[in-house]
Amino acid sequence: MSAQLESLCRACGLCCDGTLFTKVPLTTTEVVPALLNVTTNATGARSFPQRCAALDGCDCRVYSERPTACRRYECLVIGALRGGEVSLSEALVVVKKAQAMAPSPAREEYLTFHFGRRT
Repeated sequence: MSAQLESLCRACGLCCDGTLFTKVPLTTTEVVPALLNVTTNATGARSFPQRCAALDGCDCRVYSERPTACRRYECLVIGALRGGEVSLSEALVVVKKAQAMAPSPAREEYLTFHFGRRT
């Protein structure tokens, strides 16, 4: 199952391209690849912006070294695959449709329903 989850995740990239999030929080001590363009705000909170600099097409170039927040994030499509509600091929259809949709209220609704989009 973990190979299917990784395959789906690496075919998607919607949580990394700025579609679902604008930034990813980091702990104050977390070490991440330098290309992630980490910023620190006035209160000391660290994050890096989305579109992620490690994103190559839909795939993460630092997948095995990705930050904790990235490792922990599970969109609704991943959850459905993990839970056996959909097959990998069905999940990929959902992802491809989301990737192909032009920005619109319908796309926002689709993203929220299938990915749990957080604005």
